[in-house]
Amino acid sequence: MKHIAATAFVAAAILSGCRKSPYDYMENWVIREDAARPFAISADVFYLQDKLYVDMASVPAMTTYARAEVGEPRFTGVARVFSPLVANADDLEKAIDWYLSKHHDGDRPFAFIGEGEGGELLRAYEEENEDKLKKKGLVLSFYSEKTEKGFVTDFMVLKLKNAVIQKRYQSQWGREMPVGMLKEEMPDSPRDKEEDTIKK
Repeated sequence: MKHIAATAFVAAAILSGCRKSPYDYMENWVIREDAARPFAISADVFYLQDKLYVDMASVPAMTTYARAEVGEPRFTGVARVFSPLVANADDLEKAIDWYLSKHHDGDRPFAFIGEGEGGELLRAYEEENEDKLKKKGLVLSFYSEKTEKGFVTDFMVLKLKNAVIQKRYQSQWGREMPVGMLKEEMPDSPRDKEEDTIKK
């Protein structure tokens, strides 16, 4: 399977002796909202769709799909979205390491959302790095083994909002937030009940 590092713009950087990550380049992201001020938005979403990177010809369709699922206005004002182009688990690890080192401070809350093959990669990474990710601020994970437009819902947005509120309360007071202080959750839709995993 091809690696993103094989693309021309990254190859040029390697040949020149530059040791930048492939993910320093915007071309290796479907969505990368690091331009948003982190203090103005309280959380992040790291998203992988089912279709993994094959070549640059596949990127337009991947971009259209990702924007429909997690782009504006879904998480606007709630979370910055990071959706990398990955071909395999090694690429995913590089993308997450880049995010955590470049655009993540302390234990800033973030969520993993993954569909199909991309979701399998993301789930496996979480299982292998669970303790580290929790310390870094991972508060929610949503995965589906199948790909179907509309997997990402407003229910997930509300769950993330509530997780951020809970985390802030716990950091300030050193205990769990009392029941009833969170925003009222929307009932699970039939679609939400069908999803394979919704981790708290």
